[in-house]
Amino acid sequence: MTEKLIVLTVLGNNQPYIIADVCSIVTDSKLNIVAVEQNALHGIFIMFMIIEPIAQNDRSEDAYTRLKEKAKALSLDVNIDLVEPAIASKAVEKNLQVFTIIGRDKVGILKAISNTLANFRVNIERMHHLASEELVVLEMLVDASDLRDLSVLKEVIQKTCDEVGFDTIIQPDTPFRRRRRLVVFDMDKTIIDGEVIDELAKAAKVGEQVSKITNKAMAGEIAFKDALRERVALLKGLPVNILEEVADSMRLTSGTYELISTLKAMGFKLALISGGFRFFAEKLKNQLGFDYAFANDLQIKDGKLTGEVKGRIIDAEGKGNIVNEIAEKEGISMEEIVAVGDGANDAIMLQNSGLGIAFNAHDLLKKVADGQLTSSNLLGLQYCLGATDQEVKRMRG
Repeated sequence: MTEKLIVLTVLGNNQPYIIADVCSIVTDSKLNIVAVEQNALHGIFIMFMIIEPIAQNDRSEDAYTRLKEKAKALSLDVNIDLVEPAIASKAVEKNLQVFTIIGRDKVGILKAISNTLANFRVNIERMHHLASEELVVLEMLVDASDLRDLSVLKEVIQKTCDEVGFDTIIQPDTPFRRRRRLVVFDMDKTIIDGEVIDELAKAAKVGEQVSKITNKAMAGEIAFKDALRERVALLKGLPVNILEEVADSMRLTSGTYELISTLKAMGFKLALISGGFRFFAEKLKNQLGFDYAFANDLQIKDGKLTGEVKGRIIDAEGKGNIVNEIAEKEGISMEEIVAVGDGANDAIMLQNSGLGIAFNAHDLLKKVADGQLTSSNLLGLQYCLGATDQEVKRMRG
């Protein structure tokens, strides 16, 4: 007959030495801790232990009785149970996925997500709050072993989150998840709130024409290189001083400065890879402290734009190649890279990276990304990369 496991749960006000006291009664009862989970939430101490006897001839019932007696010395709410051991034959087959749910606090979000997972017969193995102040961030470790197609669940989960104003990012629970080393960002409508070329076009009195081409390019309806050449041609004759004026008026997307500061404090290398223009990318690199900045060069003659792009054009394929070049220079794998972008020209960059995030993006990009963030939730990225509220506060001083 298989011996039962002893399950110990402890609840009480958090205080010094509480863990040492609990572990002491377990050890003094000649028991071994098989697994433990512990947390302190709002000053309340919570601990869960699975325990077994050390000696092979020690019966679980006898060990249970000893532990019950020892536990009387604790000034805590202690519960001890004997349970049948679970069948562990499927453990090696588990398809563990990490769901990170991000948004502003709203009643019913956990109910909506857990009901959706239950409908797909997906078991939640573990969950905890990473943040609960400015943003609510909930991380769930789920077992998707019974799913034939994870993409279907991703689509339904995102739809559920959309209905309650939340975003979701889904990634496999692999060793690389905690070992990301480089974060790559698009510039326009990602790091900055707007399209630089649209602002240049307004100054050149061709705003409506350029905006139409921009929208088609971002939606993948027109080749990016062709769209860029068409738009830049419309800027011919624009004085260089207008570029300075537009650069001075660039607005960062809400949360950008705080996010970049946190990621740098966490030790990430940061890159800006844009289908926009180097003039503006370099300014942002210096302003925010990016390690790399890549963008297209506008040709200038006699203090005015010639209407042409100088050198290679950075399109979707170009962005993908640049990410590979940075990875090689840094000596890292693609799995260790996170990419964030909003348009069709970011697709290859997101697909090739270990974690691809569609930010405020077109549907085309959402389909190839691991998850999405909307404009009010950019800061949520830091929690997907290992940060918590407490750590963020500490890093920002």
